[in-house]
Amino acid sequence: MILEKIKDINQVKIKLLGFTLYKRSRQTNIQDYLHGFFTIEKNNKRKIYRILGLRVASKKNKKNKNKYDLVSCVNSTDIVVPNYNVLKDELPIQIDDIIKYVELNTIKVVSFDIFDTLLLRPTLEPIDLIYLLSEIVNKKYNLKILKLRLSAENEIGIEQSNIYNIYDFVAQKLSLDETTKQLLIEEELALENKLLSVRKDIKLVYDAAVKCNKKIIAISDMYLPKDFLLKVLQDKGLNQIEKIYVSNDFHKRKDTGELYDEVIKEEKISPSSILHIGDNYFSDYVKPLEKFITAVYYPSIKNIITSEKSIYKDVLSNYQNLDIGQRLLIGFSFNRIFADSTKMPTKPHIFSDISFLTKLLIAPVVSNIALKILQNNEIQKKYKIINFASRDGYLPKKAYDFLNEKLFKTKLPSRYIYLSRRSYYLFECKDIIEYVKNINIMHDPSYKLRNLIYALISDETLQNTLLNNLSEEEKNLSFYENKQQCIDILEKYKNILDEYEVQTKNNILKYFEQEISEDNSQNSIIFDIGYSGSIGNALKNITNVCFDKIYLFETSKNRELDTTNNTKTFNIMPEVMDYTPIHLLFEELFSPYQGACIGYKEIKDKISEPILEVLLENNQMKKIFITIEKELNEYLNDFIDLFGYYINDINIHNMKGFMELARFSWLKSPYCEMNIVKNVIFPDPLNCSENFSLQYKIMKHSNGYYNVFSATGFNNPEKRCSINHVLSSNFNKKIGIHCHLFNVDLSEEIIKYLKDFPVEFDLILTIPDKNYENVINNLFNSKIIINLNKLIVKVVPNRGRDVAPWLISTKNEQKSYDIFCHIHTKKTQNAIWANRWRNYLFSNLIKKDSVIDIFNFFEEDKELGIIINDFYPELAKFCIEKNIPLIGQANEDVMIDNLLNRMGFLPLIPRNDLLFAAGTMFWYRPEALRPLFELDLTYEDFPEEPIGVEGTIAHAIERLPALVCERNEYKSFIYSKY
Repeated sequence: MILEKIKDINQVKIKLLGFTLYKRSRQTNIQDYLHGFFTIEKNNKRKIYRILGLRVASKKNKKNKNKYDLVSCVNSTDIVVPNYNVLKDELPIQIDDIIKYVELNTIKVVSFDIFDTLLLRPTLEPIDLIYLLSEIVNKKYNLKILKLRLSAENEIGIEQSNIYNIYDFVAQKLSLDETTKQLLIEEELALENKLLSVRKDIKLVYDAAVKCNKKIIAISDMYLPKDFLLKVLQDKGLNQIEKIYVSNDFHKRKDTGELYDEVIKEEKISPSSILHIGDNYFSDYVKPLEKFITAVYYPSIKNIITSEKSIYKDVLSNYQNLDIGQRLLIGFSFNRIFADSTKMPTKPHIFSDISFLTKLLIAPVVSNIALKILQNNEIQKKYKIINFASRDGYLPKKAYDFLNEKLFKTKLPSRYIYLSRRSYYLFECKDIIEYVKNINIMHDPSYKLRNLIYALISDETLQNTLLNNLSEEEKNLSFYENKQQCIDILEKYKNILDEYEVQTKNNILKYFEQEISEDNSQNSIIFDIGYSGSIGNALKNITNVCFDKIYLFETSKNRELDTTNNTKTFNIMPEVMDYTPIHLLFEELFSPYQGACIGYKEIKDKISEPILEVLLENNQMKKIFITIEKELNEYLNDFIDLFGYYINDINIHNMKGFMELARFSWLKSPYCEMNIVKNVIFPDPLNCSENFSLQYKIMKHSNGYYNVFSATGFNNPEKRCSINHVLSSNFNKKIGIHCHLFNVDLSEEIIKYLKDFPVEFDLILTIPDKNYENVINNLFNSKIIINLNKLIVKVVPNRGRDVAPWLISTKNEQKSYDIFCHIHTKKTQNAIWANRWRNYLFSNLIKKDSVIDIFNFFEEDKELGIIINDFYPELAKFCIEKNIPLIGQANEDVMIDNLLNRMGFLPLIPRNDLLFAAGTMFWYRPEALRPLFELDLTYEDFPEEPIGVEGTIAHAIERLPALVCERNEYKSFIYSKY
């Protein structure tokens, strides 16, 4: 019965493949999709999915009950890239083109819609201002008007009612007197007036109309009075609008077309001489066109960011469930970006660069933190000063001071305190030796005793004394693997360490005596990101003062310390609880471009100052922090300008919407977005020997990826090239190809491709058996392969598969070529799809059309260093089903780190950077991979055959070319046509 329902399995699979392409952008699931094709009987559902090669989600995972794995459907895998587009490019018309319409001699009148076209509310939904209004009215007049105000227009019974009709209705229902009714009307009008702002890109159109001496009018379906609207427009600088047509004035609407009839009649002009611009496709475009008015549809900001191909669409799907304060902040934040098309993102990302990360996440969160502290009456009344801990208190303090100075003025002053775990660890234990005993270094065998000494001792003289007294063996002893032995060595220097401890504690005490002398009470407080309470405990040990805390979130350990110390924690963003990547992001990006406080030094009697860790010079990192501060300042200024009057009415209960933006950016966005913080590198020497980038830390602690390809370069559509099969007329490059011909029986297959090669090239063939040399010369001849310029045949040892012959035996020839290709006769004996995989690779690398595309890419982009093929779908399916990590699972990562170190590159591969040619075949510029060849490897570096499918240096090198290319400042791209 089941098979009878499925008339054509291939047709179903094609339909499912279509579903795969769109499943991330549609509110549907695969079961709904299949119902559109055939009826699923409840008892047979799993059988049908099994027939189609699908897996039904486990019942245990109820959150994902509608997620079905399509990776085994035909050639479909979840490497399929979501179809997000640059939103500026998705606009139906560009502002410059609208201006060209304005400039036409045939256009006499330029008409604008008002709301969401000329003027913007700081929200994505117009009723959000009604929610804010109801909170203001409730606080000010003790009246609950929300339900009545929202339902009034539908219940009044007057066609095209105005604001006076609405409040007559509200007053009647609540038995309000005339004075109170008028006050409510004034409150709403004032709210609209103060929170409306001009849409900057439409203002350019307006300015063009003024410049061209066009008559300017406005048309709106609206309950607000036209006199009020005209005054608002004039107050906002749009004072050349001569007339406003409002539905409540004519009792006719745009969405019926009747209001346009009135406009045509009143203007006494041919309809086509009117250019109307608006954000509602039906009311502002379809209807005026029906009246023969020249109309332009320019979408609202909400429609832009929730459009079909917008990456924000899914993230904002929960918008209606957010509190009104957060909805206002989201609307305000997006308006700042999308109200001016000239400044819209040029990439389809959540955060296309550090500027947009600040505008849409850092600045809103920091502003919310500052507001929460300023608006908290208990904090403001109980304490004398707000202490902000370095480094992550830096931006919150700036925002707090800025808002306090501009808006509140009477709130508590603030102070920035230098401290960190490295500066106060001596107050957490009896002495240095005891602290060392309790240290838990992360799994890092390379963490040496010398690393620990640098981390614990801020005095350089003492550092050198200790290290000079240690042997090289002792200094390089792994603390992770030989902790007790390291402790025994330090015990020998206990007297020196005890003296250092006494002096260090004295310097700390002097610093805090001078900094927080007025806090010597039980009412002191400090802001820190959070979370375990160590900062409060350390301050108590140092100062004998119990510090309350302002945290973004806390752990059970902090709650226990609060009970023990009789302190309190104000937990202002519990929604980020237990989500380490967000904590890491905030902790580092809230900081200044400055090293951590690692201790204190005495500069004169009873005066000490902090010692700051010296950061390695990093101009890219410096630019990031300059950008963050600049964007935050601009955000706060705009925030005050808009919300200043209502600042005490903006109550943001949580930041879940912004947290979802953050999570989406590194878990679901295909664009490897955390690349934007790869240059943020703050050392953490108490935990590890390496200086990890913020990108690496975030990816390391992120969970919830859909499969092994998620957030890797394979999923990044920006790595995928466009296609053009006509070779550029300017192409004039010397081309070389290396083929390791282990399986000589595949010669004919390779020749079939190379005989149609579009340009002259040299071919280097490496073979492990000299007996084939003459045969090879016969087969690979220029009479068959017309464009073969020179053939070089080399006999090589049978070691290192194809990798060693390529790196070692073609090294001397590499410099002679502009563009080079490496292929080999791959068979993969243990895979039934091996031949299909090889055909996929050859078709995408040495087939004529593919070669032309690839050469065009290199010609067009001089920074392009390597082109690889996408993961072969059946191989991708295998990796996903077996959950095989792409970095390898047999110590390939350790070998990769060693090779990167040898090349002078930073070791460690963040998940975002993981991109390689599975099968080790690709095109490249030799200069881009020069560091790889300069390793000067020998055949003896590779194990003798036979070897397996993982765990050797050849498998490590397989994962390196694209990474080396990128770290050598070239680009890498994915190309897959066939």
